[in-house]
Amino acid sequence: MSKNIHTKPPGIEDIFPDRIPLWNFILNCAKEVFKTYNFKELIIPVLEYTDVFIKGIGDDTDIVSKEMFSFEDRGGRNLCLRPEGTAGVVRAYVENGDYNRLSLSKFFYAGPMFRAEKPQKGRLRQFNQFGAETFGSNSPYYDSEIILMIDAITKRLGIATYNILINSIGCPDCRPAYIKELREYYKNNINELCEDCKKRVDRNPLRLLDCKNEKCGELKKHAPVISCFICGNCKDHHNAVKTSLDRNGVKYTEDPMLVRGLDYYTKTTFEFVSTDLGSQSAFAAGGRYDNLVETFGGKPTPAVGFAAGMERLMLLLEGRKMEHQLDVFIAYSGESAFSKALDILNTLRSRNISADIDPESGSLKSQFKKSDRENTKISIIIGEDELRENKVTIKKMQTGEQKKIEEKDIIDFISGSLN
Repeated sequence: MSKNIHTKPPGIEDIFPDRIPLWNFILNCAKEVFKTYNFKELIIPVLEYTDVFIKGIGDDTDIVSKEMFSFEDRGGRNLCLRPEGTAGVVRAYVENGDYNRLSLSKFFYAGPMFRAEKPQKGRLRQFNQFGAETFGSNSPYYDSEIILMIDAITKRLGIATYNILINSIGCPDCRPAYIKELREYYKNNINELCEDCKKRVDRNPLRLLDCKNEKCGELKKHAPVISCFICGNCKDHHNAVKTSLDRNGVKYTEDPMLVRGLDYYTKTTFEFVSTDLGSQSAFAAGGRYDNLVETFGGKPTPAVGFAAGMERLMLLLEGRKMEHQLDVFIAYSGESAFSKALDILNTLRSRNISADIDPESGSLKSQFKKSDRENTKISIIIGEDELRENKVTIKKMQTGEQKKIEEKDIIDFISGSLN
């Protein structure tokens, strides 16, 4: 028998029930904030044509050149497990005419992504993200709205230590002059670059600023900065984004070397970073991409968006105690009591009260142990006395307080106790 059936592939995690309360807390906080900002949920496929990402992300990026899980299916189609969310959302937006005819569309999404990276803490081959995209406006208001929305999610989660890095990487009108200067600088220092960056000098010099190699990082400190090259329109846009953040009391740091690892960005780029994450410090990032919809065959449509990493947010919150709690556990003694317990169990569940029972436990003591393991809020006890009196004993597990009540009052009593 193959040993592979006993283990999962590298860089992929199982998420067991002890982590699910925190997982759901993060997602629910994000969805609550999305709702307040009037973003609507979109579910996009995990599987896309590989060209969606080659065209959307850029074939000179690490994601496309090294990290995609792509394959040919039985029909000869080249397919890919999505490595990020934005390109798929744009494809869906362009393909769905009903939405791209609207003056403005605001979507959010959540789900797994896949990249063939070297697994490490905070960086997996199957990882999970949630994100949001706004289509249809050039206004810097929407850049700041996206940043404000992530800031609201971060604060709602209770993350206190983080920094917001922002930059403008210009537009197709002003960026070529900067790229020319950048290329010249790195050509003069090409022997100091890592092997990957040596290839990027001619193909995509902006990617040089995103390299994590230590020697390349030293060179970056003295590289030309784009703020000296951006045009008046991009500068005004950037200043308006910062003014909006200032007005809302959001602190940020300008990072003139922040370019992000994807080719589709124009003007605004940003990252939310935390030193608590070590080298993989970004837990949310995004920016504006005014030309991507047109690249996919849509009409010219400005857009801005972001994505946040679930696993990295989990790391930031891993010290937080969040446990699953069962509302009610029913302990019984004897066959007649078991029959009564099943009736009560079904009634509780029909009222959306989480409840459980152990049909195989012998003693009340063993049932109470299971109730403790399930972190139960309330135990219902049915023994000989309770059967004779048509009552049950209610025990509040946190305080140990016990009380006998009539069977007919169970739902009202427990509903009141849980609220």
